[in-house]
Amino acid sequence: MSKEIIQHNNKEIIQHNNKKITKITKQNGVISYSLKGVYIGTDVKTGKRITKTITAKTLKSLERKIVEAKIEFEKAGSTLKETIQIDNFESLAEVWFDNFKVWVSSQNTINRVRGYLDTYIIPHFGDYNPEQIEPADIQLWVNKLARKAKKSVESGAKRAPKGSAKDFGAMVHKVSDIFDFGITNCGLTFNPAKAIKIPSKPKANKERIMVLHDDDLKHWLSYLETLENTRANRRFKVICNTLLASALRINELLALEITDLDFETNEILVSKTLMWKSANKKLGIKGEMVCKKTPKTDSGNRRVAVPLSIMESLKKFHEEMTDYFEKHSLPKSSLIFPTIYGNYMCDRNERATLKKRLVALGLPDYGFHLFRHTHASMMLNADMNWKELQHRMGHKSISTTMDTYAELAPKKKFEAVDIFLNKMEELAS
Repeated sequence: MSKEIIQHNNKEIIQHNNKKITKITKQNGVISYSLKGVYIGTDVKTGKRITKTITAKTLKSLERKIVEAKIEFEKAGSTLKETIQIDNFESLAEVWFDNFKVWVSSQNTINRVRGYLDTYIIPHFGDYNPEQIEPADIQLWVNKLARKAKKSVESGAKRAPKGSAKDFGAMVHKVSDIFDFGITNCGLTFNPAKAIKIPSKPKANKERIMVLHDDDLKHWLSYLETLENTRANRRFKVICNTLLASALRINELLALEITDLDFETNEILVSKTLMWKSANKKLGIKGEMVCKKTPKTDSGNRRVAVPLSIMESLKKFHEEMTDYFEKHSLPKSSLIFPTIYGNYMCDRNERATLKKRLVALGLPDYGFHLFRHTHASMMLNADMNWKELQHRMGHKSISTTMDTYAELAPKKKFEAVDIFLNKMEELAS
């Protein structure tokens, strides 16, 4: 039985089933009942008593809502910690990936992991209930991937066909990361990927670094001079010649602006690089080239001296594109190699053209990195020291430079032997 004990304006405190309940009467006559400090349970994660205010239109529904609040709290795992609702493993993976993109700064890493999800992980586990995935399911999956990768490597394929990538170990780690995320945020209780034995990564025979040696390089340079004098060919020649003279990576070159050229010292300032941002068909987002305001590594921030002729050719092509934009009433671009719309240029078409021309000449087909390797070979054979070469290549460690290019300077291998023998001869005299 309810009993009125206090009245203040439109609020009344009433006693109902030994509880002090606030009765609120609005100006339009609508009545509601509210009870503060209702204990609904103890949070299992914090150990704190959880209370809340319950409001209803009638005293009977108020009692029902109190019971429902306690039941809902238990269903939520007896914790106020926010959890994310998921329908299957695919929805869990997508929520994880949305967070992963915030944690990681490298667009290349984001692209690679997106590829793992779309090509390997979601097609296999997407429809599974995450709670029903067992270690055996993941182990059988990675074993199958390892066998396909091994078969691809043994076939001698330069590029693994779709579904046969060698980095299956990285994929397992990503599956494990997804489950860890689910445990923290979605109420999962077990990570089946923790118990997986990752097979050994198949090893291919180390390919020799492909370079253009003197005769081949002479053949290539002569060929460039025979190209028809079109803007596309002029751009192609400037790109190839600059890469050969500077050892820049192709996407470092395509990120250059005219302000990155120091004409007082004839140096190219490398401080950024381009990368491909993958499309998202589900969201209707197209792929595009984006500029990362830092190079591939911290050591990639460098100044690279080049011949004056290279600097002039870069400036001349920039002026040519500026004239084009003015002629067509388009906004000017500070980029040296913009598209005709002033955007960042993707190297895909240029790379296809390069490979086609290399093959036609019977030269090594290795993309634009061919000129980077050739530059290193030329410098080493001219007795440039390793430290200076490291700087020009933008390598973080000199060991990377030496491990990569030692075979390009076979004479260097025997310098230690000569030094040792000379010292022994000196001591014996």
